[in-house]
Amino acid sequence: MGEPEPHRFEARVIEEAANTIHDDDGAQRFGFTGALVPGVELFARITTPLVAAWGEDWLSAGQVDVRFRRPVYDGEEVLVELDDGRLTVTGPDGEVRAVGSASRTADRPDLSVFTHVPAAPRLLTDPSVGPIGSVDEHVSVEQNEWYLDAVGEPLALYREHGWAHPAMLLKAVHRVLTRNVELGPWIHTVSDCRFLGVARLPALITSHGRVVSVGRRGRHDEVVYDALVLADGHPVLHTRHTALYRLDAAA
Repeated sequence: MGEPEPHRFEARVIEEAANTIHDDDGAQRFGFTGALVPGVELFARITTPLVAAWGEDWLSAGQVDVRFRRPVYDGEEVLVELDDGRLTVTGPDGEVRAVGSASRTADRPDLSVFTHVPAAPRLLTDPSVGPIGSVDEHVSVEQNEWYLDAVGEPLALYREHGWAHPAMLLKAVHRVLTRNVELGPWIHTVSDCRFLGVARLPALITSHGRVVSVGRRGRHDEVVYDALVLADGHPVLHTRHTALYRLDAAA
């Protein structure tokens, strides 16, 4: 297996109706020029050259972290490059939009802290440090194939083997936040991921979460949480995830 090659793709907003930061009017309220492409959709295509080079090995035991530094707008062409483990995502204007790292293998995280936590009777206004409600969702082959088409994923192995796309697993990490916390517009800013196994579909996808910290970034409220995703009870992804969960339009 060789090293990942540079990869260009067109960033897309697909379906994010519940989060208005991903439509023009909603994003412009917070000073952006148009709809922001969701971090998870950028993540989806950032993984393309990694999977092309490292395949099932990376999906079973690899690592990637991505820090979204600048907005990417719907329809922009971006370039993903990996140089000696350092990941960069560059916009058509040459500006670096995201940075991070990736490797074929990584140490396995401690999973013993995760347990199933019943959902709270109502959404939280603000999360607090500690475990939050677990989320179960059945994911079908058809849902996965719809997503592959929507993001323009060029790799055939997901369809050939019935494997969940990595971004479908990251969406389960999102659900830990969206199913537990009352949200308006919000922004995904960081994901530090360790892959633990390939998720074969259809499967019951379960996500557990633990809030690590809650604070402020500038005028916005920020949450950092760890999440463990399982497919039919088998661990497939561990993520430390960061989001601005309440935005201040005055910023």
